Amino acid sequence: MNILIIDDEAGLRSGIKKILTLHAYTVYEAENRSQALEILSSISVHIVLLDLRLGKEDGFELLKELREKEPLLSVIIITGYGDVESAVSCMRSGAVNYITKPIDDDLLLSVIEKENSALKRRWENLSLKEVLKNHTYGSFLESLNPELKSIDKVIDKIKDKNVPVLILGETGTGKEYLARKIHYSGVYADRPFIGLNCTALNDNLLESELFGHEKGAFTGAIKRKLGRFELAQDGTLFLDEIGDTSLSFQAKLLRIIQEKKYERVGGTQTLETSCRIIAATNRDIHSMLKEKTFREDLYFRLSVIHFTMPPLRERREDIPGFIKLFLNDANKAFNKHIHRVANPVMTKILEYSWPGNIRQLKNLITNAVLLNDGEEITFMEFPKYPTGDRTTNLHAGLKDTVADQVKSLERSVIRRVLQIHKGNISNAAKELKITRKTLYDKIKQYNI
Repeated sequence: MNILIIDDEAGLRSGIKKILTLHAYTVYEAENRSQALEILSSISVHIVLLDLRLGKEDGFELLKELREKEPLLSVIIITGYGDVESAVSCMRSGAVNYITKPIDDDLLLSVIEKENSALKRRWENLSLKEVLKNHTYGSFLESLNPELKSIDKVIDKIKDKNVPVLILGETGTGKEYLARKIHYSGVYADRPFIGLNCTALNDNLLESELFGHEKGAFTGAIKRKLGRFELAQDGTLFLDEIGDTSLSFQAKLLRIIQEKKYERVGGTQTLETSCRIIAATNRDIHSMLKEKTFREDLYFRLSVIHFTMPPLRERREDIPGFIKLFLNDANKAFNKHIHRVANPVMTKILEYSWPGNIRQLKNLITNAVLLNDGEEITFMEFPKYPTGDRTTNLHAGLKDTVADQVKSLERSVIRRVLQIHKGNISNAAKELKITRKTLYDKIKQYNI
């Protein structure tokens, strides 16, 4: 918590600073307007103690200027006994409290601690709005899949650590779901979770969304905007589809990750960040590295811990659990009472290849709840020829269809065994009963 004292009495500033420093506050001093604005332009200040009389300068006018420039700044007025009426006027203009001179140490600490708590609540409310905007699956499914169980063991080890995490996987496999599971599994659960989907945002919009911008920074910037880094505070910042960003933006993101510092667009004030970054992409990141469309140094910074989410077709054992979860969500949303799926429909669900993964399953269950009556889903509309779905589209012929299914199964088995042996090629090859060279070739073939 950074506190700025604005008072033309050096002795008073020094006395207050000693008291606040003893209570672990970081304190800055200014004797006039110009010094105060200079400090505020370079340091993130949370609370200001402002004297109404700064020599020839008017503290009331400075208050209005501070409220205009720093809307979230808490200003506490310091006043002489005869100025209580004007102090009340200041509160009507945006000050949060006032203290009369001579200053009582206990009262000062009490007022600051109260405002400290109020500030935290205001930040939490701002962060909560962002969380609600980015809400995803409401509950965490306990997976029966061996690969996901292995991921859960790693999550248990890193849930309380501020280390970058990179999540890879096809669209709809639950990458944001996994990011939230990491966040809400440990000490970060009480801190903000702020997300941003990087797809279809140009560099300027990305910078404005992540770093924030100052009033007048560009056409349309009619007021200051807080960025996602600022809202995330010491919580988690989730950057979805990071693979869709430009090399130029990647360079700026890398600098922030390295230095933990940044500036709002159009601003000069250096802000610090202590949030944990979790990034995700559905792109083939390894091909992008080879093609130099994704920075290698950023990849290594982001992938201190990395996971690959298996597609739904490789974790069919979890489908009944997802159906139960999505039925519950749809029933609440549409005031329905459907509690099960008829056996013939369930058979089709389990045999379907789910090219759209979990997201497609959720959409079809929601659609089925709307269209079915009673307590059971007796029919479901499957897409006839979804992209990449060999289960329902047999126009490729039996031979090619079977070959594709065999490749999908082989890739899944290899990935699971490698996950179990934590990437050890020799042990994985031994369990698969193939040579190391064959395993290397398969890894290259399937881009594992």
